[in-house]
Amino acid sequence: MKHCFIDCETLGQPVGNSAVIDFSFIVVNTEKFVSDNPYTLDDISLVKKFKLSVKDQVDNYGWMVYKDTVEFWESLPAAARKNIAPKSTDLTIKEFIEQLASYLNDFGKIDYWWSRSNTFDPVILARIFDAEEKHQMFKQYFPHWKVRDIRTYIDAKLDFPKKNGFIPIDDENLWKQTFVEHDSAWDVLADVLRMQKIARIENGLEG
Repeated sequence: MKHCFIDCETLGQPVGNSAVIDFSFIVVNTEKFVSDNPYTLDDISLVKKFKLSVKDQVDNYGWMVYKDTVEFWESLPAAARKNIAPKSTDLTIKEFIEQLASYLNDFGKIDYWWSRSNTFDPVILARIFDAEEKHQMFKQYFPHWKVRDIRTYIDAKLDFPKKNGFIPIDDENLWKQTFVEHDSAWDVLADVLRMQKIARIENGLEG
């Protein structure tokens, strides 16, 4: 089955008008989870990150940059802070929708969509499409009955563990050296690896 994992970073918490820094997507084949060649940290190369123009959002859609969220970003390590710096390649909302559609079309029909909290990322993504009157297009790519919550999945499988975002590989040091916090690309890959870890344990492939 083909599953798509999504995550975004924003400059505010309100889903209705916060400016979006970026959106990341990865489409995976769940059969690979229990294969002899499962997904690894190297598969960060499979993640498609779209960096959005905050200026376009503020000027043309009236979306907001929240001071407390900016202060939060400024308190983070350099690896995370660099994500909020404007770039000449940042996409307008129109360009993002076009490029996302092109990216998803390469995969054909997706069976399920996953995010961490379906009241945040999917709602923001729907708002982006609605802003360009692309509601029908959003329904085509993201039908609401196919959206799933990765937190709920992990809680159900592991009986509500204390740490929902567990380290999904055996080498904890490698994880700490490689994983970049507050990076949407790494966040989606991390949840792919978490789901994969659970699947491999259930199939007797790992202890």
